[in-house]
Amino acid sequence: MNRKTHKLRDAIAIALLAGAGGTTVAYAQEATTLDRVEVTGSRIKRAEIEGPNPVTVITREEIELSGELSVADFLRNNVFNSYGSARESSGSASGSYATFSMRGLGSYYTLVLLDGRRMTKSASIDGAAANVNLIPTAAIERIEILREGAGAIYGADAIGGVVNVILRKDYEGLNVTVGHEAPDGPGPNASNASISGGISSDRGNVTFVIDHAERDLMYNREILPILAKHGFSPETPGLASAFLSAFNAPANFYSGETGLVGAPNCDQYPNSIRVGQVCRFHHNMTSANEASLKRDSLLVNANYELTENTRFFFRGIATDTSSLGVYAAAPVDSFPTIAADNPFNPFGVDGTLYYRFTPLGTRDALRRDYYRDYSFGLEGQNDWFGGSTWQLYAGHGRVSLSSVNYNYGLSSALQQAIDSGNFNPFDPNHPSVAEYAPQIGHTVYVENEQRTVNVGGNIGFDLFEIGGRPSGFVLGFDYFDDRLTFQYDSQSAAGNVFGSAGAGLGGERANYAVYFESLLPLLETLNVSLAGRYDSYNDVGSKFSPRVSLEFRPLESLLLRGSWGKGFRAPTMGDLYGAPSTTNLEIPPLSSANLPGGDPVACQALTQYRNSSGNASYQPYPVNPCGTNAQYQFTVTSNPDLKPEEATNWGAGFVWSPTENVSVAVDYFDIKLENIIASVPRALALSFGEQGRANYGVTRGPNVVAPGGAILPGPIQNILLPVDNGAMQRTKGVDLDLTYRFDIGAAGRMNTKLVWSHILADDFTPIAADTLEQAGTLGLPQDRAQLFVAWERGDWGAAVITNYIGDHSDGTPGTSIPSWTTVDAQVNVALPWNGRVTLGVRNVANKMPPFNVNYGSPFYDNSLYNMYGRVPYIRYEQNF
Repeated sequence: MNRKTHKLRDAIAIALLAGAGGTTVAYAQEATTLDRVEVTGSRIKRAEIEGPNPVTVITREEIELSGELSVADFLRNNVFNSYGSARESSGSASGSYATFSMRGLGSYYTLVLLDGRRMTKSASIDGAAANVNLIPTAAIERIEILREGAGAIYGADAIGGVVNVILRKDYEGLNVTVGHEAPDGPGPNASNASISGGISSDRGNVTFVIDHAERDLMYNREILPILAKHGFSPETPGLASAFLSAFNAPANFYSGETGLVGAPNCDQYPNSIRVGQVCRFHHNMTSANEASLKRDSLLVNANYELTENTRFFFRGIATDTSSLGVYAAAPVDSFPTIAADNPFNPFGVDGTLYYRFTPLGTRDALRRDYYRDYSFGLEGQNDWFGGSTWQLYAGHGRVSLSSVNYNYGLSSALQQAIDSGNFNPFDPNHPSVAEYAPQIGHTVYVENEQRTVNVGGNIGFDLFEIGGRPSGFVLGFDYFDDRLTFQYDSQSAAGNVFGSAGAGLGGERANYAVYFESLLPLLETLNVSLAGRYDSYNDVGSKFSPRVSLEFRPLESLLLRGSWGKGFRAPTMGDLYGAPSTTNLEIPPLSSANLPGGDPVACQALTQYRNSSGNASYQPYPVNPCGTNAQYQFTVTSNPDLKPEEATNWGAGFVWSPTENVSVAVDYFDIKLENIIASVPRALALSFGEQGRANYGVTRGPNVVAPGGAILPGPIQNILLPVDNGAMQRTKGVDLDLTYRFDIGAAGRMNTKLVWSHILADDFTPIAADTLEQAGTLGLPQDRAQLFVAWERGDWGAAVITNYIGDHSDGTPGTSIPSWTTVDAQVNVALPWNGRVTLGVRNVANKMPPFNVNYGSPFYDNSLYNMYGRVPYIRYEQNF
């Protein structure tokens, strides 16, 4: 059904279509008609672009306006990515892994769709979220962001919101685009190239996109001078342990009699720095901050009319991504021992070594991600139920991760070498070290895979009429079969590799779902939508997710809307079946439980000894037990008895268009999460372990015998950290979207858009702990905003984007982390031979991120900010 649009829809269409400067934009007019289309958040096709659900549409032109080379970087800067999200990292299991996290809830609670269907989740971490770095940027037509939960429509995970990436289709012609960027600061160079094309007939179309992108490594040593200018260096009082590790070459020695002491002349070796009686390793000198990234992608999108009423469609995506991470030489976290009578032991007592095996060199992780996604089906219309549309589809998605990790080592081989009396851990240049290195060295192999098979279908028709207005209805089903496997080489699986953390995993689950959605036009100005979805899992039970939403148009220019719904998140297979895995984490204070952070047991004993002995500088521990920015080893354990998390969403807002050039949208959201799968706060896990509570535990080294005979607790070597249901969270906020366009006569046309998101409250209640008011605390800014200003005149265009991240507390009373505002600028011109050249600069003022000691090394939050500095870029586009 077609019908004339009113001013509100015209203004909305204009706001959505207003693209980058220099891009031809078709502006809607009052007499424009809109076909009924499906918008993210509903399966019922409707003529109105704006409906009961708040949806932000980002055009291809807007992505180009940003100057970003990847969709991951573009989404990371989106204001609804409230607290930031994971980026490709060096020295971690994530590699190229990048996510999107709406409302600050975490990427697990944001559902990513490709053309309205679930994107296969990553084979990284525990397979819980999609890796948006696998999406080819050149293949994107637009991105629709649903800013509220939609469990009744899409099922699990659609709690914080939904990101629906619409890929290019029905394209004709040929386009070649190349681009390059070279930061002025320590950021890595990057480049991209793509070829897009399509052919059409009167019955079908084939569109293809070939996309290539790459970005270099960024080393930590490149950012050290910048950190030093801001007062962050190993020489800064209290920061030595943040830059320097107790795992050193030559080895540090620990015993109850000596405490932690360095080998003689240990400060004469590369990157070994003496701090008191210990030598520590400056790991930042050899490690990379961000992994390199190289991505090659192919998209084929095709459709063909089999009959007048039936169409076949096919979409295939193949993406190969490789990344290289470089991390400091492997620390021997198995804590090897050395006997008192060992000929190389200069201390004369049995002890434990804090050792780093530098002869093998840096740990280099070469990781390859392979993404294959194929879907096909039939869709059409018929005369059933007075006229209906239908769709049947099937899909197969596979994300494979193959990782080769060089220069790790075997714990047993190292211990045997030490026990032989022929290996000297206190001199990296001793001939024995080179002799034993081939026997000790080990390459870690990892093969992970996430596979999803999906079959589904739906039918839509008008159920009845109310006052001559059709009541739309959709009924559908989905079936998913997911399989996740993590496989490590036999030595890693046996826990015999030092410098590496990881555990095997194998799990499979089936999910059956049926759903419905109905649109009830109760009045000419009032629509009520009802939706429900029943999901049944073979491993964690079943859930029903209802939703009610309404839209009320009291004026031609005003839309009022509201919604209520339920949702859920099923435990990941890693949560349920994962083997124990180790990780190094800080222990921040937990004021609600009166726990100071760090290692309070050792801190109290050490403080008492210093006060009573007068030896104020005595420090026998690998890290300062009274500090909170040092890391400790944790072992995270899974739980096969976990239940699904539950969510309740409320939303209300309005869209007002006083003129056809102005549109104002304000939306409130309220998300309540219950039964969250989490671990207790780390300070509490340590306390529970000290108390001997079931499923918790703390492993310490031998007690310290201080000078004078005082006995101090041994250093922490491991803390158990189990997961369980029981945490809660309540997040509330408001979004503003203001669009204004106007002519400036012969000077051209201006398009402006302000998008702002504010977190009103974010209250998290951990398991067995008091509620924490998180909004505005460290790393959790309450405000993010973007201002777009674009100008076009003839062949010329220009744009300026202002990005704002609000200030927030750093955890110290009376101080805060300042806001961060960056400005991006771009100019482009169309050339007579169907070409276009674009010149731009991101972060024109070369602003560095806000640094703070409470972030820990490297003292900024890389999920919110970057260290690239000013980034000039150039792009050339040729159409044929």
